[in-house]
Amino acid sequence: MDILLATLTLGAIALILHHHLVWPLILRRAAGKASTAPRPIADHLLPSITLVMPAHNEARFIARKIENLAGLDYPREQLRIIIATDGCTDDTVARARVALGAAGLSAEIREFRQNRGKVAVLNEVVGGLGKGIVALSDVSALLPADALRRIAAHFAEPGLGAVGGTYQLDEPGSAGEAKYWQWQVATKRGEAALGAPLGLHGAFWAFRREAFEALPADTINDDFILPMQMVLRGWRVAYDPTIVVREAERSSPAQDLRRRRRIAAGNMQQLLRLLPLLHPRHGGVALAFLSGKALRVMTPLLILIAALGTAVLAPGSDFFTLLALAQIAGFAAALAGLALGERAPRLLAFAAYALVGHAASGWGAARYVLSRPAQPWRRAAP
Repeated sequence: MDILLATLTLGAIALILHHHLVWPLILRRAAGKASTAPRPIADHLLPSITLVMPAHNEARFIARKIENLAGLDYPREQLRIIIATDGCTDDTVARARVALGAAGLSAEIREFRQNRGKVAVLNEVVGGLGKGIVALSDVSALLPADALRRIAAHFAEPGLGAVGGTYQLDEPGSAGEAKYWQWQVATKRGEAALGAPLGLHGAFWAFRREAFEALPADTINDDFILPMQMVLRGWRVAYDPTIVVREAERSSPAQDLRRRRRIAAGNMQQLLRLLPLLHPRHGGVALAFLSGKALRVMTPLLILIAALGTAVLAPGSDFFTLLALAQIAGFAAALAGLALGERAPRLLAFAAYALVGHAASGWGAARYVLSRPAQPWRRAAP
């Protein structure tokens, strides 16, 4: 019994260490071999792009976003903008019309009265488009002026299905959140060098319309499942860290926690729906899906196994006593970071953010398995 428990405990610890320490080192090494962004292409070769912007109760940000779009360096005759509002209960639509007039920008506003969720809106709007390049962007995300030109340059490669830019918070809600998003960007670079980024930042990414297939209405992380389904169908997906998208909205700790719970539920959903990505024929993508996404879903359970196992085995083993003390120290650092809040040193802040993240991950994954929630999007209250 002790041998079995020790094997389970050490196995759980090994997987936790692989996910948090070994895998990031592999990604960092791979990121050094990442390909460079393609050269810009001549104006007469620029493809037509349809930029679709879903919006639900975005009155605070819609005018700023439209002003941002008006500043994009892309031929107006080659750009179509669709603002798809999803059951807004504020004055998003009215403010959008005023902002469009002030910016001298032409855009189509599709006003869907019922709040059905982002996926339903994308399925309807994108599903009705013809062949070409489709870009998606969040209302709160501000694009660099050359974003569309850089995107267009990537699609000069016929086999490319999708490409996304990187993500930068204007005002992180906490030091832990800032560190987390820096890590996310570094992770995407490494994953791309291994074969494909595992999902793209939903703030801004683009794809070929012919690579798109409608998603089930209950899809949670559409910016992950859509590009990874493209990979399964043989398309290449790229990541361009030279396209720096700024997130204008500052999240509160409560908003961040709700978002992370939703992402966690989505992680469980995408693991179940994209199991074929684990097949060895996908090479580096399969390794990344296993080491990054699958283990992220499993980590809360692995932490629980490791903690209980060391607690049971510690009384009879100096080795497991040391492991138990190390775990206690880790939990203590995270709790101290939570207690200190914004005053916490960077290491404690990151430990706290990681602890809350794993707790949210466990909660979100369990909720998905037990209840399979399928709510339309709701803007988190500020």
